[in-house]
Amino acid sequence: MTQPIPVSQVSNCNKHLLDVSETSPLLHNHSVSKDSASDKSSISSLPPADRGKAAWLFLAGCFFIEGLIWGLPFSYGIFQKYYSDHEPFSQNPQGIAAVGTTTTGLLYFLSPVAVLAMQRWPTHRMLMTLAGLTLITVSLVLASSSTQVTELVLTQGALYGIGGAFVYNPFIFYLDEWFIERKGLAFGILWAGTGISGTIIPVVMDWGLGTYGFRKTLRAWAAVMFVAILPLIYVTKPRLPIPAKGTVKPLHLDFFRNTTFWIFQVGNALEGLGYFMPCIYLPSYAASIGLSSVDSTLAVSVLNCASVAGTILMGALTDHLHITTVLLISALGSAMAAFVLWGFAMTKAMLYVFALAYGIFAGGYAATWTGCVVEVQRTSRDAETGVVIGMMAATRGVGAVASGPLSEKLLRLRPWKGQMPGAYGTKYGILFLFTGSTALLGGLGALQRMRLWEMDDKDVESIADIRRTHEDLR
Repeated sequence: MTQPIPVSQVSNCNKHLLDVSETSPLLHNHSVSKDSASDKSSISSLPPADRGKAAWLFLAGCFFIEGLIWGLPFSYGIFQKYYSDHEPFSQNPQGIAAVGTTTTGLLYFLSPVAVLAMQRWPTHRMLMTLAGLTLITVSLVLASSSTQVTELVLTQGALYGIGGAFVYNPFIFYLDEWFIERKGLAFGILWAGTGISGTIIPVVMDWGLGTYGFRKTLRAWAAVMFVAILPLIYVTKPRLPIPAKGTVKPLHLDFFRNTTFWIFQVGNALEGLGYFMPCIYLPSYAASIGLSSVDSTLAVSVLNCASVAGTILMGALTDHLHITTVLLISALGSAMAAFVLWGFAMTKAMLYVFALAYGIFAGGYAATWTGCVVEVQRTSRDAETGVVIGMMAATRGVGAVASGPLSEKLLRLRPWKGQMPGAYGTKYGILFLFTGSTALLGGLGALQRMRLWEMDDKDVESIADIRRTHEDLR
C-alpha cells in the first residue's frame, strides 16, 4: 500500500502542462483545434499560468473584489449591535441576526448557480457581472430606507447576496485558468481579501453608523462599492479566450457519486453551522462583559485580520501537505479556540487572543477546498474545480443561513447561566459549545485518509477508468 499523493506532488506531475488548455478541468470548456495553425498561434500567445505580471495583476484584482464583496457581510456584527440598540429596529429585534447570515448564506449557496450560468452562457459573463453589481448597489440603497427587520433581510440580506454571487464567482472561474501549480496559494491570497477588508470595514462602519446613522452610511457604501468594483470588473480578465456559444462541453457531475466528495461535504456543512456565530456575536458579547464600542469593533477587526494569515497559511499548506492533515489542523485549532479561549474570555486581552486564534484556524477553512478538489479529481477526473468549489460553497451557505435563526434559539435556552465558570456562565455559553463542536466536526474529512491508506495508485486509476466508462456508456 502506498501513502496518499500530496497535493504538491500532483501539481509537480503537471508542471510541464501549465500552458496547455487541457491542463485544468475547467479549461476543457475551450475547444482548441490542434490541426489549426491559427489555434496553435493562439495557444502560444497565451500569458503563462502561475507566474508573470498578468497572473499576479489578475490575482490582485480578484483580491480587491473579494474584499469589497465580502467585507460588509463579515462586518455585520457591527450592524447587528447597532440595529439591536437603535430605532426603528430595537423595539422588535427578532430576526436581526438573519440579515447577516442571509447575505453570507446566499453568497455561498448561489456559487454553483452562478458558475453553471456562466458556463452555459459564456458570452454573457460580463453582463451577468454588471447586473450583479447593479443589484448590490440597489440593495444597499433600499436597505437604507428600511423600517422593519424583514425589509433588511430582503434587501441588505437577500438582494445583496444574490448580486454579490454574480459579481464574485466569475473570478473563481477564471482563477482556475490563471493558477494551476500554485492553485492553493492563489486561492488563499484571494480569500485573504475578506480578512483585510474585514479589518478595515468594521472600523469604518462603526464610525459611520455612530456619526451619520445607518441610512446615510448604507447609501455612501453603495456608492463606494459601485465606483470601486466597476473598473476592477473590466481589468480582471480570463486567461483563455471566452468560447463562443455551442463550444462548451457538457457539464460533468459524476463526482456526486464519489464517496470522497461527500465525506468532505459533510464536514464542510457541519463546520459552516457554527463558523459564523463569532462573527455575528463578538461585538454583543464584548459589550456584555463591559468593553467599549471601540474595543468591540477592534475584536472583529482582529478576527478578520487573523483570517488573512489563516487563508494564506491553509492555502499554502494544501500545496505541501495532504488535505486531511490540513483539515485536522484547522479543526483542532478552531475547536480549542472556541472551547477554551472564547469560553473563558472575560477580559479584553483574552477576547483578542480568541479572535486571533479563531481567525487563523477557522478563517482559513475555506482555503482547504482546493485540496479537497484535488482528492475528488483523483477518482473523478472530469470534475471541474469551479463546480466542485461552488458545491462546497453552497453547502456552507446552507449552514450560514441556518446559523442566524439557530443562534437566536440557542441564546434563548440559557441552560447553565450563572452555574458554570468563566464565560460559560453567561447567556453565550451554549454558543461557545456549539461553535467548538461544529469546528471539531469540520475535520470529518480526515476520515478520507483511512480510505486512501487502503487504496494504492492503481486502485485510484481503476476507479477513475470505471467511472469514465460508465459515463461513455450512458
